[in-house]
Amino acid sequence: MKIKVITLKNWCNSNITPLAWQRIIIKILPQLREKGFELDELEEPAPDRLFQEEEFKLFSGALNALYNITFPQEVMDKIQ
Repeated sequence: MKIKVITLKNWCNSNITPLAWQRIIIKILPQLREKGFELDELEEPAPDRLFQEEEFKLFSGALNALYNITFPQEVMDKIQ
């Protein structure tokens, strides 16, 4: 499974708050850095930058921990 980082960012900004994406990436930044991501590229992701399944799981865990929200399956179905 792969998902565009910009899709996740836009969903967070539209469905939670404009600062949700920043809170989430700050929470998981140490693990994402191990995967080659840096804060500046996560704040303004390139249109083709992808999260693999492991990064998406980190995102989902932080989303749940911070906001008690699960990323909707119907959104996943539309983008795959």
